[in-house]
Amino acid sequence: MKKILFLALTGLILISSLFNTNNKVLAQENNSEKIRIIYFYADDCVKCQKIKPFIGEIKEKYSDKIDFLEHDVKGEEQCRQLFYNFVEKYNVPDNKAGTPLIFVGNEYLSGPNDITDKLEDKINQNMNTNEKLLFDCHEFLDAWPNVNRIDFLGGGGDDVCSIEGELCSVEITSNKRKQISLTLIAATAAIDSINPCAIAVLIFLITALISLKTSRRRMLKIGMIYIAAVFATYYLAGLGLMRIITRFDIATQIGIFAGIVVLLAGFLEIKEGLYPNGKQLLVIPKKTKPIFVKFLKKGTIPSVVIAGVLVSAFELPCTGQVYLAILSMLSQESMQAQGYLYLFVYNIIFVLPLIFILFIAAWGFDIEKMEHMRQRTRMIVKTLMGLIMILLGLFLLYQEQILGILGK
Repeated sequence: MKKILFLALTGLILISSLFNTNNKVLAQENNSEKIRIIYFYADDCVKCQKIKPFIGEIKEKYSDKIDFLEHDVKGEEQCRQLFYNFVEKYNVPDNKAGTPLIFVGNEYLSGPNDITDKLEDKINQNMNTNEKLLFDCHEFLDAWPNVNRIDFLGGGGDDVCSIEGELCSVEITSNKRKQISLTLIAATAAIDSINPCAIAVLIFLITALISLKTSRRRMLKIGMIYIAAVFATYYLAGLGLMRIITRFDIATQIGIFAGIVVLLAGFLEIKEGLYPNGKQLLVIPKKTKPIFVKFLKKGTIPSVVIAGVLVSAFELPCTGQVYLAILSMLSQESMQAQGYLYLFVYNIIFVLPLIFILFIAAWGFDIEKMEHMRQRTRMIVKTLMGLIMILLGLFLLYQEQILGILGK
């Protein structure tokens, strides 16, 4: 009897130890399974570049514990669709639905600050709980293109780069918004191009050339060099400012600042248009005129180039507000791809009236009549420019709402 009890007890101990061993093996197997992390980024996303070193450190540090899958949302269409399906599955709000965006377990991390502050904690937390993704990207990609397509727009937050309009289902909306942007920029350039400052200086240049009894050919040559100098100065200055705004990722802040400045300048422009006898602030400072007048009267190519550069700098009180507003729009994430081209178009349109005036003057149009016409219409032009500037300022401050209304 004692032998039977001893054998039975020994058997129970063996079975128990075997069961515990199996449990440990299973636990180890479960714990050894890598955590799957899904990372959505874009090559031209400034914020994605900002956290690139951090992502590299995480991948190296947890190489044996995580399965880090990266998808470029501006690469293949299925990557974009995968992004939208993850956003839908995880209920990511519109203001956070952009790059960089990470999904781990049943949570998401949006934007550089959220990712750098919380990703490592989420990895350690999921190593202990062994939580799975709510959405399996492999199953999605294997089933492509026979998947459920969704119509989703996101990326409105300050801490994420927008990938709005990258999906085929919203392509029409995206194109319409680009068209609106180009139309706005072209119209603004046209309004800015008839500002009294630039035209007044060109008329003065033509008058000086006529007084020197310059030939038509030389007048056109000198005049075109002056206009080219104005164009180059504005365009290069715009490129530099766009690079600074993009580099420091301050397009939103500059946009707000420019919107306020343009609004105030618009009201001031209207005031100066309605009360022409009052103090004029949005004009080329009188003290600076003798500086470029000296170069213009020389009539040589180098002196005219210097005059064009100086005039462009001195015209900032007249045109600087509008130009800053345009630069803030062109520096936005959604505009960076075509921003430099649009800036080129803007400056071409800006100098077109100067080219027109130069040619009609060279072919015998009375320059005194032209100056009289400029003086007579100056206040009307300033008032109209003021109204346009107010509209532009409102657009900058309420851009998303206005585009949303126009896009419907």
